[in-house]
Amino acid sequence: MNKKNLLLGGILAVLIIVAYVYSGPFNDWRDNRGKPDNFLASLKTDEITRIELTRGNQLATVLEKSGDRWKIANTKDFYIEDNQITAIFIALGDAIQPEIEMVSENKDKKNEFQTDESGILVRLMQSENELVSFTMGKVGSDFVSTYISQPESSKTYLIKASLSSALGHDNWYNKSIFSVDAEKINKIRFQYPAREFTIEKQEEEWVGILPYRFSVDDDKAGEIIGLMANLIATKIPVQDFTNTGLEKNLIIVETSGEDINNIFMIGDAQVIDEESDEEPLYYAKRADSDNIYLITQGQRDELDKQIWDLR
Repeated sequence: MNKKNLLLGGILAVLIIVAYVYSGPFNDWRDNRGKPDNFLASLKTDEITRIELTRGNQLATVLEKSGDRWKIANTKDFYIEDNQITAIFIALGDAIQPEIEMVSENKDKKNEFQTDESGILVRLMQSENELVSFTMGKVGSDFVSTYISQPESSKTYLIKASLSSALGHDNWYNKSIFSVDAEKINKIRFQYPAREFTIEKQEEEWVGILPYRFSVDDDKAGEIIGLMANLIATKIPVQDFTNTGLEKNLIIVETSGEDINNIFMIGDAQVIDEESDEEPLYYAKRADSDNIYLITQGQRDELDKQIWDLR
């Protein structure tokens, strides 16, 4: 190969290198020049074991990891629904992606984006150690992005992650009391202060078996089974047993069957203003949990039965 060809080959090699650098690393550097660093980028979501949510100056909710599940802190059995915790970690996974847009450096404009005290302060923690914190503001115009800010910063950013919809719930309590396959229930025991009786499914028909044998209308039994198989509370009250009447055993309904043994207890009505026209709500709980729920009068009445009500 002569010197001319070597020279041309060298020039070509240099041009290729220059073109690669310009279109690759240099182009990336040029495109990213001036873009803000994502302060969430270093977060490792698998290290999070506690999430604290503060509205204004009041700690609103604390979620903590308990084994493979998440629950509301300082409660015994109020676990977060799986779809809610999945949504949180999907949103956080999106939030740690590098790209983030600065929308304002003006502290006075934080209120406009709700990234000041009007927003929700989110603290992501590993046990008692804070990993990162940020104030979560309103949803972006695309209904996917969220405005966020660091608590002590005047800057507000827009990040393409559904943080607001994942973390902005007013109430995290799971209102589901029982959720089972209705077809598996084959026995129901009713217990009240002055009476007790049991019905059972025998050869595809419901019959009364205690305290004596009596006939049962299948449709009426089916209504009770439908309620007990998918029982959802109306509200979650303050978790205090005082004045709930749950210790009186006013109504106890036990459903059993294949892998099912659910005992439900109903107490007194919640005290409301005498002049209120609202329907009373009744305190209730599962026998295997200290969680207290409120159910409607209609739900309560559906489980307050005499033997003749089922015929």
